[in-house]
This record gives sequence, structure tokens and C-alpha cells, in this order.
Amino acid sequence: MSTTNNFAQKQAKEVAPIGQKVRTALNWIVNILCVILIIFALIVAIFTIVRSTNGDRLTKFGNKVYMNVASYSMEPTFSENDVIIVDYYDGDGTDLQVGQVITFKFARNGYESFNTHRIMAIDNTMAIPRFRTRGDKMGGDWQDALEDESTWDPGWVSADIIIGTWGKVDKVGEGEYVFTPGKVLKGVGSFANWIQDPEEGKTRFFCVVVLPLILLFVIYAFVLVRTLIIAKLENNKKVEGENVMTVDSLSDEEKKRLAMEYLASLNAQGDAPKSETTSEEENIADVEQKHESICDETSEVGAPIEGENVSPSNGEAVADDTDELPADIEEGSEEQ
Repeated sequence: MSTTNNFAQKQAKEVAPIGQKVRTALNWIVNILCVILIIFALIVAIFTIVRSTNGDRLTKFGNKVYMNVASYSMEPTFSENDVIIVDYYDGDGTDLQVGQVITFKFARNGYESFNTHRIMAIDNTMAIPRFRTRGDKMGGDWQDALEDESTWDPGWVSADIIIGTWGKVDKVGEGEYVFTPGKVLKGVGSFANWIQDPEEGKTRFFCVVVLPLILLFVIYAFVLVRTLIIAKLENNKKVEGENVMTVDSLSDEEKKRLAMEYLASLNAQGDAPKSETTSEEENIADVEQKHESICDETSEVGAPIEGENVSPSNGEAVADDTDELPADIEEGSEEQ
């Protein structure tokens, strides 16, 4: 039986460090996940705040606008879920050329959205210039499609709804252009496109961003309150420990004083220590012994001397008239 107990204790000691390591690892994982969630939430919050500061709800930093690509219409130039960095445009359209990639507003399913296509033709006959556009996915080189209007987007794009340009185009000859692409962040916009869906975007944003932040806030609030309570209890214990006076720290006079106070309190309650009672009994015995010795000495001093008569009433010695009277007194009495 003792062997079994020893084995169990040894196994428990071996398991305890393993359990401690597991708890430490879990704490690290949870803390890392919380930090990632906080960073992600901060990024989303920053982009949301930036978008809310302008009327077009653009993610704009300085003169740069970060646009999420939501379709494949411009492949292979850039693809869906990419992020293109667009130069913000507030001109009148007269400086734009054929082949320039532009971002403009348009309505999709009743929601205002943005589209990024390439300029294929320009009409300057109106007070505000307007443009025909085309997506690069329509096939072939875009310069070969300049004469094929069947691949162009229907309708015209007015210059006053253009919000940005991407890349740069230079005319090098009659009908010849050189296009320099802008910056693209590949695959970065997938989550943004998913969470910014016109129909489900608000619900997704609440479930993915707002709700985890609320839970994180509740958890950290609980941990903070718990930590404060534990710190307060430990502080109270520390104060109580500092206020406790140990016996070793007392001087001899203080020890005697405390002992006397303790004995006095016990006497007041009728619970005197046995040692004190014993000492009182010994004192009484000493008194009785001294009294007996005094009586003995007194009896020895008052003992009758040989030849004396003792009065039966008071025990005092009376001299014999015949033997003890002086001779002259006897003669005097005879003469009389």
C-alpha cells in the first residue's frame, strides 16, 4: 500500500509541472490572440473613421485613396480582392487622356459604388468632358480595341464623378500610348470586400469586429477587477502583518507588563492560573508554620521553674512564703 501511495505522489509531482506548462502556454496563446484582435480592430477602426471623414466614404490618406477591387473586369492588370492605390482626382477632366485608368462613381443595386476602368474615348463637346470606358478583361490589348466600340462600357462617364486615377499614360505617337501601371497590393482586399458587402456588410461587421471587441472588453474588465481585488487583499494582509507585534520584539519590561495584565484579567474572571494558586497555598503554609514556631517558643519561655508553684487559674509562678522571704522580713514579723 505504501508503494502505491509513493508511486501516486511521484506521478502527481510529475504531472504538476506539465499542467503548469500547459496553462502557461494557453495563457500565451490567449494573450497573442487578444493582441492580434486588438491590432485588427484598431486597423478597422482607423479605416472606418477615415472613411467617415469625407462625403464619398473613401479610405483616403493624404492624396492617396485605397480602393478594394471587387470584380475581375480589369484582369490581368489587377484582380478581384486586390487593393489599388489611386491618386485622388478633383480636376475638370481636360487633362485626362485615352488609356488612363480612372475610378468613378456608379450605382449598383441601388447602392453607390465605385468602378475602375480604362478610358477609350473622350468627348469634349459638352461643358463637362465625358468619357467612354472599358475593362481590360474584354480581351486583347486595349489599344487594339480603340476602334471596336462593341467591347466598351455602355454610357458615358462625366468628369465630375471621377474620384481618382491609377497609373500614368503617355502619348508617344498618333494612336500610340505607353501606360505605366500604378501600385497594387495583391490579395489584401479580400476581407474588406467581404465585410463591406452592400447587403450583409453591417451584420458581418458587427459579428466579426464589434462583438469580439465587446467580449474582449468584458474579459479584460473582469481580469482588471480581479487583479485589483487580489492586490487589495494582499495589501491588507501586509498591513496586518506589519501591525502584529511578536514576543521576540518586546523588551523584558514589556513582557512582564503584559504577563501581569494577562494575570490580572484572569483574576478578574476568576480563572487564576494554577501556578498562582499553588504559590498562595505555599504562602499560607509558611504562615501557619511560622505561627506554630512562635507558639512553641512562647511555651518554652513560660514553663514553670523548679521549686515554683503555679496558679491553677493563670499559670503564674507564686513564691513560697516560707522559703523565699528575706531573713530580715521574717525577723521583723516576729518582733511584731
